[in-house]
Amino acid sequence: MHIEKTFFNNIFNTMMNVARKTKDNEKVRMDIGLYCRRKDLELKSHTNGNMYKPKANYTLSADQTKQVYHWVKDLRMPDRYSSNLSRCVDVNRGKLIEMKSHDCHVFMECLLPIAFSSLPTHVLNPITEISHFFRDLCSTTLKKDDPVKMEEKIPIILCKMEIIFPPSFFDSMEHLPIHLPYEARLGGPVQYRWMYLFERFMGYAKRSVKNKVRVEGSICASYLHRETTHFCSHYFKNFMLTPKSTRNEVNTEIESLLTTLSVFHQPGRPSGRESTHWLRDEELRSAHVHVLINCDEVQPYLDSAYIHSNFPLWFRQKV
Repeated sequence: MHIEKTFFNNIFNTMMNVARKTKDNEKVRMDIGLYCRRKDLELKSHTNGNMYKPKANYTLSADQTKQVYHWVKDLRMPDRYSSNLSRCVDVNRGKLIEMKSHDCHVFMECLLPIAFSSLPTHVLNPITEISHFFRDLCSTTLKKDDPVKMEEKIPIILCKMEIIFPPSFFDSMEHLPIHLPYEARLGGPVQYRWMYLFERFMGYAKRSVKNKVRVEGSICASYLHRETTHFCSHYFKNFMLTPKSTRNEVNTEIESLLTTLSVFHQPGRPSGRESTHWLRDEELRSAHVHVLINCDEVQPYLDSAYIHSNFPLWFRQKV
């Protein structure tokens, strides 16, 4: 998971041209002029003699960069699929801040090809392929032939990226994905071997420290207190013990309602900021019909024979 996070940071910071984090700077362009035959990436000189760095085909323009940051800022993911990515976006300074490992995991495998879809095709294709590589590698089920196919594809993908990106882009982390399919072939799916579970527990243990002088004892006391509380909760009325502030409300048992229609017994909760919207008559009728059609109790009244017998007459009168 750390390989994926580092790989994502290098790709994102380089393609978004983030200051002091990009792998494409003036010193790199000077090395390209000395050791590589890539005239389009070498430093150019102005008429006054000053050197400047020409825009590369793998970087976004200023307007495209702002569009990507605003897109991530307004992005809404399914509940419990990922954290709130909008909190990681700083539009004013143009950077992503406080990106956790799982945030990079979701962005790398699902959002990266969409975010950089405005790039040229020969640049976007390797980015899409490396995104699919990590997504296939982290899938919940792996066939025996899948790691073998990934072992054959990953060197080709990295060679395509070496043609596009400067040499400074590639360090040890960019070459480690070559060994990941072999590890998956020996150890099985990644979900049973990565560190998300342990780092999440270690984060909880660090937050539970109250006595900085005796850290280990404080963690043990907090853990015993939590386990004791959870055990004793089984002897009280059924309710869920949660922290004071949670991102998602806990789905407790639904109270019995007066109505018996199944459509009104679906669990749900409000999402987003409260707003007022007045429905037109057409919208109200459409919503009413949609609710009735999807209600189990109404299904016996939807007589298909009546529809087949009366639809031709209705259609002739309508036309």
